[in-house]
Amino acid sequence: MSSLVAGPSLVEAYLEHIRNTCLVGTDGELADYIPELARVDPTKFGLSLALHDGYVYSIADADVGFTIQSVSKPLTYALALTHKGFELVDERIGVEPSGEAFNEISVDSKRRPRNPMINAGAILSASMLLEVEPDVDRAFAELLEFYSACAGRQLVLDSDVYNSEMRSGARNRAIAYMLQSFGVLQASPEAAIDLYFRQCSLIVTTDDLAVIGGTLANGGVNPRTGRRAVGQAVVQRVLSVMTTCGMYDGAGDWVTTVGLPAKSGVGGGIMAVLPGQLGIGVYSPLLDEHGNSVRGVAACKRLSADLGLHMFNVARESRVTVRSFHTAAELDIDTDRPDTDRTDTERRYLRGKRDRIRIFELQGDLTFSGTESVLRRLRATAQEFEVAILDMTRVDHVDEVSRSMFVGASRNLKGAQRSAVIVDPDGVVVRRSAHRSEPGPGLEYVVTTMHEALIRAEDFLLKLAVEEG
Repeated sequence: MSSLVAGPSLVEAYLEHIRNTCLVGTDGELADYIPELARVDPTKFGLSLALHDGYVYSIADADVGFTIQSVSKPLTYALALTHKGFELVDERIGVEPSGEAFNEISVDSKRRPRNPMINAGAILSASMLLEVEPDVDRAFAELLEFYSACAGRQLVLDSDVYNSEMRSGARNRAIAYMLQSFGVLQASPEAAIDLYFRQCSLIVTTDDLAVIGGTLANGGVNPRTGRRAVGQAVVQRVLSVMTTCGMYDGAGDWVTTVGLPAKSGVGGGIMAVLPGQLGIGVYSPLLDEHGNSVRGVAACKRLSADLGLHMFNVARESRVTVRSFHTAAELDIDTDRPDTDRTDTERRYLRGKRDRIRIFELQGDLTFSGTESVLRRLRATAQEFEVAILDMTRVDHVDEVSRSMFVGASRNLKGAQRSAVIVDPDGVVVRRSAHRSEPGPGLEYVVTTMHEALIRAEDFLLKLAVEEG
């Protein structure tokens, strides 16, 4: 019916902007030490966000399948913790950053892999599943069921990549046999390597990575299915290790600039998590010297900076951004004053139309997550009103991207034969100097009082009545 309902959302338009920015340049190399990965299209780029309520935004190549590779490591570690318990796993796998490349033959003074995010730790995590179920096929079936529960759909194996890794995985075999010689790998090294290569060869999309991230963000409950996939205590441990070790020897730069628990893979994928709010999935196969996606890292840095996603961001955002929601008919505010210059016919018409003015009272510090939920609600209910009034009286701060999103929503509504009026007494959307100057596009209906907002809303209703005859 309208561009507001049918067209691309403001969030998707923003994600496209991120994509266009990150596609500039040709830095990075494909993971050519795995023959099948050397054949992928280096120009691909997908980006997805999964919100805490299961809504997923996707752009570009978000539906392109690629192998999960090392993004699988947190999930197998979670399954090992679930089966073996924290104490037994901690005796054999450390949780300290290695400061080394992902495929280093690295152990600590106790001859344990330094953490489960490097290959040595991941192979040992996989081997622990074989201690519960020695048959590789049955162990993989359980692993696949768990991964699929986190993704919210059935995942499948890429047989070509699996076979390619089995033929070319000499270094990982060396790691497995080294761990066996140290007495920490108790299953068959060949079986452990087989299971590890299978987990790395599962096909995912950025939507899948975002939903898996959303499952971790929700404390183990899949945001799409509503089903618990993993225990909350396990999620806390996994996110902690992802924060310090998930991006290999680039973890320090990642934590300071992006500030999200994350895991990368040499297939070009990155999964990032903002606990309690959202999961991010990115795919771009060109890798930097750490084995992380060049464009994926750039995209996550932009998202974190623009949307205030850093986990140490101190914004006081409320999970309930919309404090209340009602129609103008429910308000005891009289707009029938002489200075409004209404005719008797117009007054009667407006009294019958006050239920077509919807008022959203907002609260808290509005960063991306809260703003997105408000604007998505506007899109979903656009046919129920002619005018939306966004009352910012109880909002203390709106970040720059959210400010642009609110302005963009005003433009979208106008193009859909709807209107938005923003009540902004403290200048959180439009700075005070802007109120005294000529308003820019999308800011025509930013006012300072609810009374003025209702008058503007009624003016729009009268104009609409004239246009409709």
